Amino acid sequence: MYVFRIGKIKVVFAKVEEILKQIESFLSKEKPCQIVTLNSLIYLQSKIDYLTKKALEEAKLILCDSFGIALCCSIFSAKVLKHQPGIELIDHICCLAKEKNCKIYLFGANEIVVSNVAEKLKKEFLINVVGYHHGYIFLNNKDLSDKVEEEINKRSVDILFVALPTEIQEHWIKKHIGKLNCKVVIGVGGSFDIISGKLKRAPKLFRILGLEWYYRLLQEPWRIKRILRLPLAITILFFDCLYSKLGLKK
Repeated sequence: MYVFRIGKIKVVFAKVEEILKQIESFLSKEKPCQIVTLNSLIYLQSKIDYLTKKALEEAKLILCDSFGIALCCSIFSAKVLKHQPGIELIDHICCLAKEKNCKIYLFGANEIVVSNVAEKLKKEFLINVVGYHHGYIFLNNKDLSDKVEEEINKRSVDILFVALPTEIQEHWIKKHIGKLNCKVVIGVGGSFDIISGKLKRAPKLFRILGLEWYYRLLQEPWRIKRILRLPLAITILFFDCLYSKLGLKK
């Protein structure tokens, strides 16, 4: 296991077995633990949103879900560091959930997608998915967060997967985690779309080259507005990594 510090943020690079052991330890704690699967756009969001910033600084575990972050951390650590895609992590966590008989709740995406994900995970991993709720929580000027909290808390959830847009995912988790009756909360971004079959996952070559974002853009051209923010995100990340490295030498 290797930890790279970017200011107050601790990005963990570890083998799957080590990650699962850490998550297993969270399942025995009384208060919910937040796990962040960090990508470049979430990092950029932390620069403009206070709760996202606090989430990254205070999360129990931050994993690298981005080729760009892995590359920057590799440059300034002089190590070859690899990212851990959130979509793959879900599979591993589901295997752990089956072994430990955990209760799973899914929150995010649209109603059709999240219901399909629930059925697929039940069928493939034989896990106990106790409920789900779509991620369109801001409807008709109403925030449905209280309803989501109530549903989760009724079911005494062990692991909560949250698949919300980058702009609100970590913000929402940080804002509500203190009122959630669960053990582990992990943001998984657009993973539900891939698991449900709505979108295809990038071929292996795209993943190796760090071009998963491009493959998704081909499927969802409207995401171009988000993708255009990537150069800014990587630039800020690069200089923050440099600053942190120089700070360690002082």
